[in-house]
Amino acid sequence: MLAGVAAMVSVAFGQALAGTTIEAEIARFSPPLTPLVLTRSVVRVLADGKEIVVTRRYAVQFIPEADGYRLEGHQISATVDAPPVLARMAEMERNRVDNDLFPARLDAQGMIRETSQAKPDSAFRAAAVNQGGAIIAAAPMPEGAKRERLAGLAQVGGSSVQSIGPQFLFNPGPQERVERRSVQLSDGKVGEVEVRFKATGLMPGGLPGRAERQVITRLAGTSRLNREIWTISPATP
Repeated sequence: MLAGVAAMVSVAFGQALAGTTIEAEIARFSPPLTPLVLTRSVVRVLADGKEIVVTRRYAVQFIPEADGYRLEGHQISATVDAPPVLARMAEMERNRVDNDLFPARLDAQGMIRETSQAKPDSAFRAAAVNQGGAIIAAAPMPEGAKRERLAGLAQVGGSSVQSIGPQFLFNPGPQERVERRSVQLSDGKVGEVEVRFKATGLMPGGLPGRAERQVITRLAGTSRLNREIWTISPATP
């Protein structure tokens, strides 16, 4: 439950910190117009310490427009590492080609514009999650472990979101961004979600070579760390 709240908070975090105060501190945005490779890895940690890792690589290129930039791209590879009980779901996710993020549009400061475009693969995701849920329900494991695997299944199924990342992903500036929020759970417990975003290897024009968003959830003396990692590099011939 707290993991689900953490996912929602991380999205809100990305939107809230793209305000004018942050924008005033970032560099003038001038990305390279040559072909690039964008890699996005989503790492989700289960209660038993096992990880679900979804990594996708995209060939991308920034195209100047009158009021900003258009990011064209397409997926060139995908890998999914998950516990054996999620193997079938992982295979389906690995075979799915995710080009729905493109084209993405950015304003003149490099902030990703919001979009209301519907994802055409929603039926696929629903079917995959239902199939994975049936596999987990029939697996010989304790109920607590099943609940944990179902939460992991939702993370795999939701690993590809409508936006490539937070609005400031392509021009984040050098500072680390940190936000903490308390969340009230339905069982009356209170948890905390901490989101940290840090970019390194900033290129001229603001583009980061690497960026990482960490989502730490804390509840009843325990904590869990989930991560998203982006890298941007020149495309090789």
